[in-house]
Amino acid sequence: MADSTTFNQPAAAKAVSVRSRKAGREKKSRARQAGNFTLWAALLVGGILALAPIAQFSLHEVETAALTHADDATIVSALEQDWPHSTSADRLETLSELSLQLPTPDTGSAYAAAQRATQIDPSRAFAWASLAWLETKRGSGTVNPAAINALTKSMDACPLCDEGLIRWRFNFVLANWQAMPEAVRHRVFEQADLLRWNGPNAEFLADMRAKAWSAGVPFDSYRAAVNTPVHAWDIGVTQARVATKSASGS
Repeated sequence: MADSTTFNQPAAAKAVSVRSRKAGREKKSRARQAGNFTLWAALLVGGILALAPIAQFSLHEVETAALTHADDATIVSALEQDWPHSTSADRLETLSELSLQLPTPDTGSAYAAAQRATQIDPSRAFAWASLAWLETKRGSGTVNPAAINALTKSMDACPLCDEGLIRWRFNFVLANWQAMPEAVRHRVFEQADLLRWNGPNAEFLADMRAKAWSAGVPFDSYRAAVNTPVHAWDIGVTQARVATKSASGS
């Protein structure tokens, strides 16, 4: 044992102090590293959680795009999967449309998919239009309140956003004229007025006018009641003169 009289206590104390400070720094360094690791791990997990919905959405978009080019067998296979629990309105609306294009249309799946799509996203105007037609078909060809409600929702969601949809709704209302409320009749004519000034719709409108006349629908009266600027070349010379006289007060 070292002699206490010769043992260098200050030096020993200094060495202990140095070792203690070094150990403290190492401890703090390890704690800092552990904290940094925890922080980065939390950021990584947060990033993964944030990207998960985006990745899922992208996957749904890819699947939906592939489905639009699929053959009948692939569509049937997709309809056999667990799609009723899907949260993608795009995929559901696509399935609804494709199920009606099969050699033997699957109206049950079309109805369920369109209904689910509109529940997820009420702005699905095409899905609402499909429901209007499917509700009528389920009613043995008779327009019922559910069909009128779906048609109205389609008009609300997309008044003028798509010419094809405007044409379909116009034809649907004219074909089921007697069952349509007066407000729906006027509204569909207002929306169809866009077709007169936009795109090659003259032939379609002429066909609708002929069908309306044969069914006893006062096509011209409803069209004239649409609140849009008067165009003399469209309403005819006689009516134009009457309109001009009325406007001038003579």
